[in-house]
Amino acid sequence: MKRPISTGSEARRRVDRLRALRGSPGPLREHCLAILADEGSPDVIRLALEAIGETIEMGDRPILLSLYDYFDAVGPKADPVGTVRVEVLKLLWHLRSHQDLNLALRASRTVEPGFNSNGELIRAAGIALLGAIDPATAALAAAKILGSGDANTFNGEPSLTAIRLLASLNERAALLMFALNPPAEPGELRAESIRSLANIPIEYIADLIASASASQDEAVLVGLADLVIQLPESPEATEAAKSLLRDAPHPEIYEFLVTSITASRRADLIGVLLETLPQEMSQKRLTAAMRALELAPRTSEVEAAIAELALRVAKQQPPRRP
Repeated sequence: MKRPISTGSEARRRVDRLRALRGSPGPLREHCLAILADEGSPDVIRLALEAIGETIEMGDRPILLSLYDYFDAVGPKADPVGTVRVEVLKLLWHLRSHQDLNLALRASRTVEPGFNSNGELIRAAGIALLGAIDPATAALAAAKILGSGDANTFNGEPSLTAIRLLASLNERAALLMFALNPPAEPGELRAESIRSLANIPIEYIADLIASASASQDEAVLVGLADLVIQLPESPEATEAAKSLLRDAPHPEIYEFLVTSITASRRADLIGVLLETLPQEMSQKRLTAAMRALELAPRTSEVEAAIAELALRVAKQQPPRRP
């Protein structure tokens, strides 16, 4: 049965009521369910799905399934990048019903043409739902996604979700293999896999750290910085931190790293930062280090470093014109 699409004025009234009821959970929920029951406008439906959020109940499941089946049948003509279906799958994730196993599998395999897309967001939401229902099957499906190179060039999906799912399931072997043999792009995929490997013994990721350190991809370097800051103290972790501080190709990467080091409040990493400062010549980096250290736990070494950095930065400032 075809869902009628509200006219412009009707849609505005429904959306305005959604906004007006934000502070009234009960009436808001009732209004959302009324929209989901008969509305045909994808935009209005999406807003209602987002508004109902985690208040979804098992009794609402038939409406969600009806919505999904309707837009899945119509396809990209009414739901161009799968926005409605993705929101439905997100709500079903909260319910975690094993009755939705087949739907999760179906969504994780959905391929349909679209503008700069092929259903990747639906597959991503499907694999996430599968992870909440059947983790063992989801791990296999996620590994298959990574192995097949299923990743949109712009957003990395569904591979990005697959990586996060495997990390949450502690499936580190698959992530290590992917991090060592990543696709050329997008770099966010390798970055996401790298930052999830902190609990792997250092000897298994030493080569990965070395190769990633030589990358010119900012996303990869940020992911590597996240990994290094999570690593337990060791000579290898110390050397990795030194290498990143010394060779960071952009001031922004250096600033991110020194800020993350001080935010970690780890004495060993702050010590590494202090050790590298005498060799640092860039005014931008010295300034970034000084600002970061101002947020670090105050020790005599940190205080001395801040004072020294302030002098060095001042000396590098161009003289003021009279």
